[in-house]
Amino acid sequence: MSREQRQFIQCVAALTMLIDHIGAVFFPAVIGFRAIGRLSFPLFAFGIAQGVAYTSDFRKYLLRILMAAAVSQPIYIKLFALTQLNPLFMLAWGALALYFWREEKKVFAGILLLGAYFADMSYGWYGVWTIFFFGFYGMKESLCFYGQVALNVLYGLTTGAWVQILSLFSFGFLDGKWRIAALSKKLPRYFFYVFYPLHLLVLWGIKIAV
Repeated sequence: MSREQRQFIQCVAALTMLIDHIGAVFFPAVIGFRAIGRLSFPLFAFGIAQGVAYTSDFRKYLLRILMAAAVSQPIYIKLFALTQLNPLFMLAWGALALYFWREEKKVFAGILLLGAYFADMSYGWYGVWTIFFFGFYGMKESLCFYGQVALNVLYGLTTGAWVQILSLFSFGFLDGKWRIAALSKKLPRYFFYVFYPLHLLVLWGIKIAV
């Protein structure tokens, strides 16, 4: 997968997440915002799985996610009136579980995968297992896809949030045929680590102002 393709996926993930959060904060009764937003998380999960596979220094990669998560947490609490950990902590959890699995430390991976069920963080076990299954993308794509189907059905049965099954449409953006000329220039390395807390801060400011 080319750099342009990866950047395109990241931009779609960021844009659909922004739409989702605008809906959650300002238009909670309009399901369209949340439906579009369902595309974002699987694309972020895919990016995390790719990052685990290709980063040259996993510890620094994990630290960057955790730093962005820590900076975002107080804003996340204020904006959404939630006390659970924000999704970046879940991304870090999933990244660590997948890393242990790839390093043949499967006992530690199993502890994290099972332990996610008890963790009070956004997307919880569903998010961690989504990242785990995306770790097989490119090697066993059928396992990745059908694993996502099973996760979404199980998530719907346990939470009643069947709208999340729309996230399966995100696989369409992973097709290597997508090419966006506007993304020919490389985005700043830390753009998406900054984007998450920054967009929360802007939305919070608007919420206070109105």
